[in-house]
Amino acid sequence: MKKSVLFTCLAVLFFLSGLGMAEDCPKANKISKMISGSKSFKAVEPLDFSKIVSAGAYSNKKGTKLQVCLSNGNFKIADMANNFVLPIKKKNEFIAVINFTNASKPIVAGEYSAAAGYEKPFWASAAAKVHKGEKGVVVSLGVVEGTATIIKMTKDSVCGRFDLKNKKGDSAISGEFNVKIEKSRW
Repeated sequence: MKKSVLFTCLAVLFFLSGLGMAEDCPKANKISKMISGSKSFKAVEPLDFSKIVSAGAYSNKKGTKLQVCLSNGNFKIADMANNFVLPIKKKNEFIAVINFTNASKPIVAGEYSAAAGYEKPFWASAAAKVHKGEKGVVVSLGVVEGTATIIKMTKDSVCGRFDLKNKKGDSAISGEFNVKIEKSRW
């Protein structure tokens, strides 16, 4: 009898300790670091990452691709996610983009690797959109190492953390997000 009570107590403690281990969503959106060796990126430095004004996630219609966008400018998520017409009009504005791709399956919570490769399951990549000329430019950060993690995802929101870099170490991005999701018609 004593052994079964002890075993039950240990099982309950183990179960409860596991509940506390689940990672919580970040409270705020932030970029801890974003660097690039690109000439276009260098031309707009230094950028101020201390205040994220606009943030959101944009999903394709099938749900197999998700862009998380963080910016110091005041933009709508559909505008931040657009790679053809960039809303950036000032030298000090930026849009950081963390891309999550799960091949032909819907995006789910979990760890996405930069090393997975283009369009592979659980692949992460990153880009920065910065001011250049009248149209702005999308600068690939060329990340091939590190991870981007979706901690929690619902139909309306997503949260997580990212720490991605290239092999040379001259391009990198890290931070966290807790944003609403908007779904594309496409």
